[in-house]
Amino acid sequence: MNSKKIIVSLHDEKFRHRGDEILRIEALSDAVFAFSVSLLVASLEVPQTFEELTVILKGAVPFFATVALLFLLWYQQNIFFRHYGLNDFKTVVLNLAYLAVILFYVYPLKFLFSLLIGSWTGIELFPKAAEKHLPVLIKEDFASLIMVFSAGYFVIWLLLFLMHQRALHFGKALELNRYESEYTRKERRGAVWNAAVGLASLLFAAMRMEWLSGICFLLIPVLLFINQRRFNKKIKSRK
Repeated sequence: MNSKKIIVSLHDEKFRHRGDEILRIEALSDAVFAFSVSLLVASLEVPQTFEELTVILKGAVPFFATVALLFLLWYQQNIFFRHYGLNDFKTVVLNLAYLAVILFYVYPLKFLFSLLIGSWTGIELFPKAAEKHLPVLIKEDFASLIMVFSAGYFVIWLLLFLMHQRALHFGKALELNRYESEYTRKERRGAVWNAAVGLASLLFAAMRMEWLSGICFLLIPVLLFINQRRFNKKIKSRK
């Protein structure tokens, strides 16, 4: 099996690929995502002692969690350009904003993952703060941290919603068939629902109701399930 078949198999084979060639905006996007991972790697200092190596190894889980999330965001963007191949001005601007938000949130994401994993496991993932006897996060700042994360989540999915809205706008020019149109609507709907989760979490955190912010994110798998079932029913009803 050649590499082209392998790449196609990772996507929905019922959806025609209109972006067979790599666009310049995609090349830039790949470079930005690679740079984001490089920032995470650069933050890891070369260990001078075994104790320092142990500290780095302890931070492996939040590091890989952050990289995994970056990969998922890259995958979402990659699928979009493979499916639609859009290169108009507004789509380029939306994609640049998408990349800027991701690049900005690299360190906040790693901080959040480190904080969560450290609190769940009891592993000390902030040795420099512990050495200086500084609090990693005081109670009054917890709501602000949730607001920062929720705002980024909201903006990322809002941008994905607007990008899929552009794809539907060019539906006739792209010659989207019924399946492809419904698939695009599903992706647009999923994006706006995810954006709503981020916005709701942001508002609850602003009202100092952090526990409700957490519940909002727990709803994501349920919303994904409902969205997929709605899509499957529409596809079956049109056969």
